[in-house]
This record gives sequence, C-alpha cells and structure tokens, in this order.
Amino acid sequence: MANDQEVLAEIESTSGTRRVVLLGILTLFAITATAILHVNQPEFIKYRFIGITDFEYSLFDSTLYLSYLIVGITTGVLSDRWAKRRLFVLIGASGSIVFYLLMPTTLSYPLLLLYRFLQGSFTVMAWQTFMTLAIDFSESHNRGRNMGIFGVFLALAMGLGPAIGGVIASVGVFVPYYTAAGLNVVVFAIALLGLRDPLMTKARPTLKQSFTIARKSPELVVPGIFNLFDRLHIGFILTALPFFLSEVLGLDESLRGMALAIFAMPFIILQYPMGKLSDKHGRFRQLVIGSLGFGAVISIIGFVGIQGFSLLLVMLAILGLFAGITSPPAMALVGDIVGQEDSAMGMGFFNFLGNLGITIGPIIFGVLNPIIGMSYAFVVVGLLELVTLAMNIILVRTVFRDRIT
Repeated sequence: MANDQEVLAEIESTSGTRRVVLLGILTLFAITATAILHVNQPEFIKYRFIGITDFEYSLFDSTLYLSYLIVGITTGVLSDRWAKRRLFVLIGASGSIVFYLLMPTTLSYPLLLLYRFLQGSFTVMAWQTFMTLAIDFSESHNRGRNMGIFGVFLALAMGLGPAIGGVIASVGVFVPYYTAAGLNVVVFAIALLGLRDPLMTKARPTLKQSFTIARKSPELVVPGIFNLFDRLHIGFILTALPFFLSEVLGLDESLRGMALAIFAMPFIILQYPMGKLSDKHGRFRQLVIGSLGFGAVISIIGFVGIQGFSLLLVMLAILGLFAGITSPPAMALVGDIVGQEDSAMGMGFFNFLGNLGITIGPIIFGVLNPIIGMSYAFVVVGLLELVTLAMNIILVRTVFRDRIT
C-alpha cells in the first residue's frame, strides 16, 4: 500500500511538473512580447513626440505598471471568486493583440498612454494567471522547484525579449509591436487547445473574503515587501538603462538589447537551482543574501557605467546574479503561507505590491534624473533596497518569528 501511494504521488508530481512547464512556455511568449518593447523606447517615444520631458517619457512604462497594479489584484479576486483560470488567459491574450497593434497608430501621446494602460491590463490578466496556476499545480515538497522551473521561463523571456527587440527594432521602429501581437496569437492558440482549469479550484463564496487574505495571513507582507522593492528596481532599470545607453553612451538598439540580456542571463540560470535550494534550506536566508548583494551593486552601477560599456556589462551580470537568488524563494514563500484555496488571491496580493513597486520605479527615474543625475538616482534606489531588507529582518525576527523560518 505504501509503495502504491508513493507511485501515485510520483505520477501526480510528474504531471504537475509538466503543467508548470506548459505554463512556463506560455509565460515565455507573453513576457517576451512585453520585454521586446523596452529597447527602442527612445526612438518610439522621444523621436515621435518631440519635446516631452523625462518625466513624461517615464510615464510610458509607469502607465503599463499601473495597469498591472489595478488589474492584477482584480484578476486575483475574480479568478478565485469564479474558480476560473483559462478564461482570463484567453481574454488577456486577445486584448493584448489588439492594443499592441493600436499603439503604433497614434501620434497623440495621451492616447498612446491610454493604449499602453489597456495593453498592460490584458497582459497582466494572462501572466498573473499563469503564475497562479503554477501554485495550483504545486505541493509543499516541490513548490520551490516548480517556482524555479516557472522562473526559468519568466527570466528567459526577460533576457530574450530585449535581445530580440534590439535586432528587430533595427528593421523598423514599429516591428517590435507587430511581433508582440504575433506572440500573443501563439499564447491564445496554445491556451485554447492545451490549457485547462485545475480540478481542485473551488469558487470563493464572497469578494470580501478574497480581500481579507492579508489579514488572514499577515506573513504575506514579508514576501510582498521583497517583491515591492525588487520590482521597483526592475521598473527603474528597464526605463533608465536603455535611456542611459542611448543618451549618455550613444549605443544603438542591438547593444542596448545585449546589455539587458547580460543582466537577465544569470537570473535565468539561477531560477531552478535557487528554487530547489530553497526547498531544502528555507526561503528567508536566500532572500536576505540576494537583497543585500542587489542593493550594494545597484548603488554603484551608475558610477561604473560612465567608465565604459564593458565594465558596465560585468556589473549588470553581477546584479542579475543577486536578482536570481531572490526570485524563486519569494514566489514559493507565498505558496508556503496561504492555502491552496487562496492561491490566486495570495499571488494577487504578492503581485499587487510588486506592481506598485514597478509602477514607482520609472517615476523615480523621471523625477530624480533631471535633479541629481542618473548615477545618484541609482544610489537612491540601492539604499531603498537595503533599508527595506532591514525592515523585513526585523519583522521576521520579532512579529513573525514562529511563522517564517
């Protein structure tokens, strides 16, 4: 009997892993579609809308992340309330197609920002659901591993996207947007044919209960704070780095794409081993090590960048290494804290704080760059990482000492 149970558990574990791989492939296409747009934003915005300020320029990304913030939490609520996952993926992919195609058609910057907001709304509807499904198909003994597998595809998209974007943007300034629409056609087709809602998903009785997840599991604030400031830095980097490489170093789209890919490469490589390591040795220690290194490196990267492109690439690779240490354990910690029936809302809360951070990141660039310059702006965001790390250590050692180890 024991052997039969072990065999059944192994079969279920293998099946869950295959599902997570499928979700990772869908995420790869969806996130690559978004990532390829970052490289040629100076050409797409500055050269089309003459005279806009750095702050207005930063709104293109902040508007995207604001949609993530608003629609991400709404998707988590409704996904649990209706016990639906696949529906949100299909709606998200189809809406993304429409607005990727509309953005190159307008010469009105406010209208472009509206299209950007709507594109982001549909995009987050899909990729947050993928992340929730990855939690649905995981158990406590393999959650870190599965989040590592999922994280590989997520990070691969973040690395491939800029590299691909740098190549195709040299063909035409609008080509990345048409490519993004095409990638979402693939997401829609795969999800329609190969994705099903998990059998264990049950409808939640009320929306009010969904909103009380943080009160029910206050420990969520710890991975949430990590995600808030990690994503703040990603938002800052994705806006500031292409601008810096274009305006300060005078590099073309392909070299900008290469720089972002160098940052993402160690992030990609470390996803699976770091996720598996967190299953064996716990989540929090990795989060502390990764955040400490990330905050220290990003604080000096602005000054290093002006010394030369090659040295900047080395620092970006080191920065990506520390980012790779923190991502899988932060996602897995959410699954550790909430029950399976709350997985969508738990991940929604986690992503809500992350999306708040990534919304603020570009605005910090737009505000600080004209005032103190880009190098000192990097120092500010690095110090934010270190301060919030200290806050989380205090929380875990005092308030949540018996709940997070």
